[in-house]
Amino acid sequence: MSRWDNKYRSLDANTRGSLDQLGDAIFRDQTGYTGKINAKSQPQYATQWMEIRDTILENRQRFAQWLRPVVVAVQNFAQATHIYDLLDTTPAWIDAARREMGTHAAAGTQHNPRIMQYILTCTNIQETEAQRRYVGREGEHGVEWCSAFVNWCLGQASITGTRNALAASWSSWGTRLTGPKQGAIVCFSWGNGRHIDHVAFCDEVNGQFRMLGGNQSGQGGQVSSVAFPRNNAVDYRWPPNA
Repeated sequence: MSRWDNKYRSLDANTRGSLDQLGDAIFRDQTGYTGKINAKSQPQYATQWMEIRDTILENRQRFAQWLRPVVVAVQNFAQATHIYDLLDTTPAWIDAARREMGTHAAAGTQHNPRIMQYILTCTNIQETEAQRRYVGREGEHGVEWCSAFVNWCLGQASITGTRNALAASWSSWGTRLTGPKQGAIVCFSWGNGRHIDHVAFCDEVNGQFRMLGGNQSGQGGQVSSVAFPRNNAVDYRWPPNA
């Protein structure tokens, strides 16, 4: 639950309506999506809308003229969306990752072409003809593609990752952080040692410790933002010069 939920509910109906209109306008500007959001089938959109709402509430003095209890025409929101853009500090690679939410492994022996794009960013598994044949044949069913997803997303922000399909390749990459930060690459170990079993982006939503990554929840693995045990996180890395 967001720490701003109670504040939102305490607003009078007209002010809440104005906030909803402003949130909708900024959401459309950010995503290009104009339909009605279904929280069950479009959780990524619902989460993003909530984050926009919470940012508006956190910076409500900046948006005061749009939060007056009056009906405001959508075309008058251009300046407000510009203000919001200046406030948004979400790393570009997180924006890229969020746009991939729901991408999942294909059923059976088929391959999802999008996931194959992630995998093909990893050069260490394409060094020999045998490796290339394996990747082409097995795809996401034979490659643990969490590291590939991180590489692909960073590439969308013009950042060169490890180009390695091993989650452990991130443990010495970039700058080490002492704790979680939105956009950080987090290395996880499911055992008692420091063997790296999974890697994903830190995507803290409303103060929760959530991981945005590939090959996560869902049949066959998918891109998702899910809560992970914080005590399994063994390393936090930040892109160099980012």
